[in-house]
Amino acid sequence: MHTYRVLTAAAVGGILASSALGAGDPTVEALQQRVTDMERTIRTLERQVAPDAPLSEARAAEVRALVADLVSDADQRATFQGSGSTSGFDGGFFIASPDGNFKLKMNGQIQIRYVWTSQDDSPTDDHRAGFENRRTKLKFKGHVVDPTWEYGITMAFSNSDGAAGLEDAFIMKDLENGWTIKVGQFKLPFLREELVSSSAQQAVERSLVNERFNQDFAQGIELGWEANDQWHFAFDFSDGFGSRNTRAASANTTDTEYAFTARAEYLASGSWKQFKDLSAARGQETGVLLGAAAHYQKDDFGNSAGPEVERFTWTVDASAEFDGWNLFGYVVGNHLSADGAADSDQFGVVVQGGVYLSEALEVFARYEWGDDDSSADDLSVITVGLNQHYNTYLKASVDFGYALNEVTGSWDSDSAGWRTDGAGQDGQFVARAQIQLLF
Repeated sequence: MHTYRVLTAAAVGGILASSALGAGDPTVEALQQRVTDMERTIRTLERQVAPDAPLSEARAAEVRALVADLVSDADQRATFQGSGSTSGFDGGFFIASPDGNFKLKMNGQIQIRYVWTSQDDSPTDDHRAGFENRRTKLKFKGHVVDPTWEYGITMAFSNSDGAAGLEDAFIMKDLENGWTIKVGQFKLPFLREELVSSSAQQAVERSLVNERFNQDFAQGIELGWEANDQWHFAFDFSDGFGSRNTRAASANTTDTEYAFTARAEYLASGSWKQFKDLSAARGQETGVLLGAAAHYQKDDFGNSAGPEVERFTWTVDASAEFDGWNLFGYVVGNHLSADGAADSDQFGVVVQGGVYLSEALEVFARYEWGDDDSSADDLSVITVGLNQHYNTYLKASVDFGYALNEVTGSWDSDSAGWRTDGAGQDGQFVARAQIQLLF
């Protein structure tokens, strides 16, 4: 009997396996149609083991019971697969409910970087170099109740002490007809270079102009509108630039009384999706995107931490992508007015572009200029480099930056590898190599 059961299981398993290999996942009806073939095969095996022993009714019943169990198991697996209860990888690891009303998607970003800097007559070392975990992030997004209720949470780990910090933390509702409303912590819709993810930049790091003028994360509310697939608008009321992780009423910080931001984008050609990065791979369709934004904020009246300051900042940008090459540039200006001090105006310009030399190898160049409305030299930096795009999730980058003028305290950035030069010094050089992994 033991030999018979082994042969029976082997025969049934073999037929099921061959069916799956030959025609994908079999339906329950198809499995039932094969029962007769299984019994015939088992009878043949029975005769080989005991040629003179006919297949008894008991053994036939046993065969049918075994086949029924296997068919039932296949039925249950087919029901599970067709229920919509899913998990897997689709641009990120995800799990979703059977009805599609709940979904959680997780992504991650790791940037490991080596930086070498050189400057003349440094107050510390003329040459500094070392490795750093420039960015390590975990991102969670999805929807609850139904697909119109979206959320996003991003945790970023400090590259100095490894402490976890909160970046994105928002809830967004699709109001239909192109309207959305978002509340929480997120990037205000201002500089396009800052709005493009750090994982989708062309150079190893964003420009020093961006580091000076960018909006960073803020806490507030945003009303968005998409019109005719060509126009995007965003209107924000917030706590102002760089107000991430702040409390509503703190006696220890200078609060913003109110801040307003507005941005408009016009897609002249191409698709919105292609402008989520600052590169244009071979085979990319021609696309042109134009944008403009303005921001106004006023400090809380009477705060003892400092004078009341009003800020008006504006920017205009343009992006063009073609088959294997791209151009991107913007102008930004900032006007500051403070009690008891003269008004000041700062400006910045960034122009960059890249060309794919092959399907995966991209070279790029960037020039940036800035004026901080002081007697110091204007910022003037050239950066060139290359990217090796192994696939969507892995990229290696190298770039080299050279400062034509002194890099003053208005423009230096440790996170980008640029240090403050001594008075009258120029020619600072920065080399950066980076490997980026996304999941």
